[in-house]
Amino acid sequence: MESGNPGHHVSLLAVETDEQAQSLRFPGSPTIRVNGHDPFPAAAETYGLTCRVYTTPKGLAGAPAVDELVRALNGEP
Repeated sequence: MESGNPGHHVSLLAVETDEQAQSLRFPGSPTIRVNGHDPFPAAAETYGLTCRVYTTPKGLAGAPAVDELVRALNGEP
């Protein structure tokens, strides 16, 4: 495992309604949470069923870069 910790547990949750998205404070798909915290907080606090983009070293992307994810999983800034 790239994070160096094979003990990490990954859970997937399908957010299927706008009401569920509002309740979960879901800023769009994909959203990644580590111990309930979003390590890549969205600039605006808007929640709903939408696509999400992330700022990466190579520009906007549909997910954080792998090294950014590894740092988040290891609790690094």
